Amino acid sequence: MLDISYSPYWLILCLSLGLGYAFLLYNKHKGPWKPIWNKVLFVLRTIAITLIAYLLLEPFLNIRRTESEDSNIVFLIDDSESVNEGDDNFNKTFSSILQLKEKLEDEKGVHIPILNLKGDIITSSDSLEGFQKSSPLNQSLKNISDLIDEALISRVVLFSDGIYNQGISPDYYAFPFELSTVGLGDTVQKKDVVLKEIRYNKVAYQGNEFPIEVDILQSGFDNQVGRVKLLKEGKTIDQEVINFIGNDNLSTVQFLVSADDFGFQSYTVRVEALEGEFIQENNSKNAYVNIIEGKKKILFLAPYPHPDIKALTASLDQNTNYEYELNIASVNKKQLKNIAEYDLAILFHLPNRNNVFISEIRKIANANIPIWFVNGPNMAFNIYNEVNKSTELRPSAEVDEAFAYINPKFDLFQLENEKQEIQSKLPPVYLPYVKHQFHPLAQSFMMKRVGNVKTQQPIFVFYKDDQTRQATLLAQNFRVWRMVEYLNTERHDFFDSWVSKTIQYLTANNKRDLFKVFPIKDAFLDNEMIKFNVELYNEVFDRIFDVPISLILKNEKDSILNYEFTPDRLKPNFDLGTLAQGVYDYTATGNLQGVNYTSSGQFVVDQFDIEKQNLKANFNLLRRVAQKNNGKFYKVDELSSLESDLMANDYPKVLSGESEVIPITQNIIPYIIILILLFSEWFIRRFFGSY
Repeated sequence: MLDISYSPYWLILCLSLGLGYAFLLYNKHKGPWKPIWNKVLFVLRTIAITLIAYLLLEPFLNIRRTESEDSNIVFLIDDSESVNEGDDNFNKTFSSILQLKEKLEDEKGVHIPILNLKGDIITSSDSLEGFQKSSPLNQSLKNISDLIDEALISRVVLFSDGIYNQGISPDYYAFPFELSTVGLGDTVQKKDVVLKEIRYNKVAYQGNEFPIEVDILQSGFDNQVGRVKLLKEGKTIDQEVINFIGNDNLSTVQFLVSADDFGFQSYTVRVEALEGEFIQENNSKNAYVNIIEGKKKILFLAPYPHPDIKALTASLDQNTNYEYELNIASVNKKQLKNIAEYDLAILFHLPNRNNVFISEIRKIANANIPIWFVNGPNMAFNIYNEVNKSTELRPSAEVDEAFAYINPKFDLFQLENEKQEIQSKLPPVYLPYVKHQFHPLAQSFMMKRVGNVKTQQPIFVFYKDDQTRQATLLAQNFRVWRMVEYLNTERHDFFDSWVSKTIQYLTANNKRDLFKVFPIKDAFLDNEMIKFNVELYNEVFDRIFDVPISLILKNEKDSILNYEFTPDRLKPNFDLGTLAQGVYDYTATGNLQGVNYTSSGQFVVDQFDIEKQNLKANFNLLRRVAQKNNGKFYKVDELSSLESDLMANDYPKVLSGESEVIPITQNIIPYIIILILLFSEWFIRRFFGSY
């Protein structure tokens, strides 16, 4: 379709210019040619001028190309270990699924991709040899829309046992496509003993005793006796005998262990196998305890009681590495004798206009103790701006109810993607309406989101210099995050994680080394990528790169792994890949400007065996998922019903098109036409002896 960039009324002007110009030249018969040739010359000049003027209007061709594509019925296969362990006929079932795919594609002309939980396309049973160690059903269903255009999806069929153990329950959201489910596995509980959960403090203190507590769930061994052992380095250091009473009854055993050695210590809790157990791989679990010298002391100051204080202290209580003293001015104000003994001060809604704890706040600032500011109403701006190095408050009593999001460029510490996903679903909190002033070196951890618009306004920042570290949280009423997270997940993982990592960062050794190589966290899983951060500086603390690094790992079995890498600006850190379960000592070495440096430490790799903890299929969940997404639920022996329902529908091709704009001025043809018109006019005039 031919179109122009301006109003079509301009075409009248173009034609008028052509007629006017031709009229001036040929309105009277003055040349040595017959009147018929005068009309020909008039027409040639009119068309040429009109076409030239038309090209000035930037005309273009709008071409729309339309294509038809096959509809898609997506088969999502749950290829987790729980399906493999719980369904003896899974290979036979998968063969039936392949036959159904081929029949539908042949008779209905529909495209049927078969995806696994990772989103990979499966073409044969050989593709299913490696079963997944987790079942992120919700995330796998959400990823379908990223892999295939939603307009091309007619229906999705999930083949699963209904067991999910990573992410949010799949019946929490409605998906943008019709979803049916097929139940795999067995809903009858197997005869089994499962070491369900192991609880212990990740950190213990040398010279103390710490508990290791385990929950044991059994089915089919009523009135029998079980033996539970605690082992270290393969040797039994304690054991307990338990009587199993009733099926699906949870028994709890506790061991009390002395913290004698220093560093990461590995302990194994194992239930002796009983005759007739369905699976024995779920009879043991490991505990990795970091034995350290002392606790971090935290001073928590507040002018008055507040529900947000309860949310913070509830998170602090989860980590025995922290010992905090809560001092509330209006309730239990105490005299602080030795400020220097604290590793961190949390100033909740302080300093405020009532001037409570003013002398203590000045002492904390003068002693360069790390400070976490949690802002609130009635702040004393002058004193606050004096002690806070990262944020300058601008007077304002107004607050705005808005959401928060994690700044993707923040790199002081990391939250797992799953926890960030939870944060995006949490309710709004009270945030400052005014834009405060932040130090250029302050790094934003959380930022303000208004509706779906992610602003660049920081609400949680971190700052450090050569003397101290500080963090500033501008949010109020953030306790609702902890409450709503528990309502949705029955856990506080996201809330406790950002609180713990904030305190961990602020209380870390503030010394700035020139050579730092360290894992991004102390504990990994054996299906998780091991990542090391690398920070290299010159004498004036400018970041440098392209220095060869040697990294040596040594585990409990004295196995040694050697790595060589060179960080650069595009890839400053190092990914080791996955490692086997165990405690690893690492030593990194490098040469900076002729000086050899060493960085060493420990980290833990734990076994991820969640798939073996529960092999009982959950068909009720699959029914709810299908009902919520306008689909149907089928048992695995009802594949013929699924086939009949799919064959009963038609799957017309989906039309898709795209438009292409081609400017006429970029084509040589209009210019050739104009040249021919003008040349023809000139030739006729010359032929009859005129100019």
